Amino acid sequence: MAVLPALRLFVELASNLILFGYVGAALLALLRGRDLLRARLLVADGILFALNLKVVATLLRTVELTTWTQIGLFAAVFLLRTGLKRVVTWERQELRQGHG
Repeated sequence: MAVLPALRLFVELASNLILFGYVGAALLALLRGRDLLRARLLVADGILFALNLKVVATLLRTVELTTWTQIGLFAAVFLLRTGLKRVVTWERQELRQGHG
């Protein structure tokens, strides 16, 4: 079972690096062409991708849940990340409709 914590940490690290890469690409888009819409869409895409991976990491944690407190915390984190994902998806759609 020592593989699961290592896998969870790897997924968390990968999601953070992916988000960092998308933010970097957005900064480059701003610096090169001052394209605010493209930069905002890149950040939204990065957040969505990273949140998907973070949900995977959270689901990997379910194997280790043994108390009601842990189950409650998992549910709260899962709901928060799902809510954030919906908000970012909505914002992304608004950006595309407003400038597409």
